[in-house]
Amino acid sequence: MEFLGNTWNAFAAIFTVTPGWMTFGGWVAAGLTICLFSFLYKDNPFFKVAEHLYLGAGMGWLFQVYLFQTWKPKVFLPLMEGQYSVLIPTLLGLSLVTQFFPRISWISRYGFTFIMGYGSGLVIPLTISTDFLKQIGGTIAPFMVSEINSGNIMSLLNGTFVAFGFICVLFYFFFSVEHKGAVKKASNIGIYFLMLYFGAAFGNTVMGRFSLLYGRFDDLYKYSAPDYFYATHVVLGLLVAYFILDKLVLSRRGGGQEAH
Repeated sequence: MEFLGNTWNAFAAIFTVTPGWMTFGGWVAAGLTICLFSFLYKDNPFFKVAEHLYLGAGMGWLFQVYLFQTWKPKVFLPLMEGQYSVLIPTLLGLSLVTQFFPRISWISRYGFTFIMGYGSGLVIPLTISTDFLKQIGGTIAPFMVSEINSGNIMSLLNGTFVAFGFICVLFYFFFSVEHKGAVKKASNIGIYFLMLYFGAAFGNTVMGRFSLLYGRFDDLYKYSAPDYFYATHVVLGLLVAYFILDKLVLSRRGGGQEAH
């Protein structure tokens, strides 16, 4: 144990955050970001290296999360305390791995069956409570007032609009009656409300992706400062030089082959 403690202290001393390590990290971040963006031009080795590093780092992070937040507190520590009942869900979880071995892949069915049954039992009541009951409650909540006054008139109008759209959307998915007459008109209005929802959801998704893009641009601007020895400019210049040389080499090879 003393040896492990001394080894850990040695590693901690080596990897202590210093200005030098911060500069190195800035170069790595700028380089990987620009290499990933280089795919916008064309597929290239730098993009593939950055992609594989990203996936490898992501898998390593997930592994340590599962190890220290799932296996250690929920499997190893209970077993050390004599709680052997945790072996049942552990073995069921490990049975999923057997699907990669054709001869014993049938064992994984027990794990999948338990996950589907237990997961459905957890998700169905939660879904009914959140996506059904709370939605109905939120629709009728604005109308639960004792009197109408200037303070709640806007809330009532908004609630009326939401309830009207909710009913029209329900008519659109109501297939027990032929859509004609008033039902058809209500279902057509429901289509517009659905389009409004889909547009808002898509806009929210695009905003989230753009926020990630702005974060990358902000980091690239940060790492272009003299404190990081102009990492963004240097990496971008080297990558552009590589693409130019690659283009020249390919054009020469193509010209030589045509001559032959």
